[in-house]
Amino acid sequence: MSVKTLCARIETLDKQIQAQRELLKNLECEKSQIQYELNLIQDPISRLPIEISSQIFIYALDGFGKPGLADIPTLFLHVCNSWSRIAHATPELWSAIHITFPCAKIFPEIWIWLGRARKRPLSIILDGVLDPAVVDSIWERAQQLKHLEIWLPEEPEDGAPEVALWRSASPPGPLLSLETFKMSDRHLPKDSDAWSVSHTHVVQLLRLAPNLIECVFDVQYTNYSAVLDDGDQIALPNVRRLDFENNKSPHCDDEIIQYLSLPKLESLSIPLQEVGPDTILSFLTTQSPPLKELILGDGSTQQSADILLDCLRAVPELELFDAWMTPTTATSLFLALSKSPSLVRRLATLVYHCPPVYIVGLYQPLWNATLDVTTARREQFKVFHIDLSESRGSSSHKNLPDANTIAALRKLADAGMQIHITDVLESAA
Repeated sequence: MSVKTLCARIETLDKQIQAQRELLKNLECEKSQIQYELNLIQDPISRLPIEISSQIFIYALDGFGKPGLADIPTLFLHVCNSWSRIAHATPELWSAIHITFPCAKIFPEIWIWLGRARKRPLSIILDGVLDPAVVDSIWERAQQLKHLEIWLPEEPEDGAPEVALWRSASPPGPLLSLETFKMSDRHLPKDSDAWSVSHTHVVQLLRLAPNLIECVFDVQYTNYSAVLDDGDQIALPNVRRLDFENNKSPHCDDEIIQYLSLPKLESLSIPLQEVGPDTILSFLTTQSPPLKELILGDGSTQQSADILLDCLRAVPELELFDAWMTPTTATSLFLALSKSPSLVRRLATLVYHCPPVYIVGLYQPLWNATLDVTTARREQFKVFHIDLSESRGSSSHKNLPDANTIAALRKLADAGMQIHITDVLESAA
């Protein structure tokens, strides 16, 4: 064959190949359309209005989403085109994310994830040693940030004992949408003090978030006095709940309460490890917050009933009081409450925790005072709880209430009060 004939043959084959490619492309498009129509018939989600199918996807979320093909909501993108369209059209699916560090390999996915949330408020957990690039991308969306949790890393790295919340010299702009802030060292080994969040950054962050509603500090110790002078105040005019969750650590960061202005505080849970009830009393009398819940940790066992009663007098609208006390202190407090019906007249829940070392000191006057306070306030109390759970396995049962006291308490329980005395009296409604 001549060169001219061969070239003509190749040209003909190229045209035929191109035609077959076009045919294959059309067939694939037709198949895709038919498959889509079949999916619409077979998949009830696809037949629903987008508003309903989006809500179903949102219900499938289990807290904060994690980037990963096997996790919701990313999984929705790989089921079918219909589900992918629904997921992309539902920014609420992408408004909460748990970022575990190191995460350099999935950083592009995190960036895309946050973009899918569009302008929705963001809820973010930062877990581990913060990656500066990721943190910068978070602070670029500072105006959308509604909920922020910082979990300290499990294992410290050499030369990095402090976790910085941002790498720039100046903090991010105002966090006007931030309503919840939580720090936690739950991943730290027991009794470890190797890690801490930059207390300077924490103070700056609090100052940038005037609309905070809830603050939770679940960490062992942060030295705020190193960056705050006596008389310094961090104004948090909208905080309703302040919770120091680490109630059994030998150290915690509850000293920060001395520097906070909390005019609308309704719930306070504090272990009293770095500050005492006298500090709390000063806080309550000076600021007069409309407190409804007051929970005092085992640090309160070192204080007298007089100080605790003064704390109660400072919060007349209190509805829940939960405290660790010695049996002697609890007896005095119960008697005072039984004799003064106007004191915390709205108190509906009273919880007393007895530390293990005092279990052997339980005695009949305490049980008499228990009966007095529950009887005097039977129209007011909904829950009365004495927690002896730490005494399980001890030989102190001879100090428990006698049969007559238990019978009287059971009558109150039968009348509607929920009475709990751990290991002694079962709750009754």
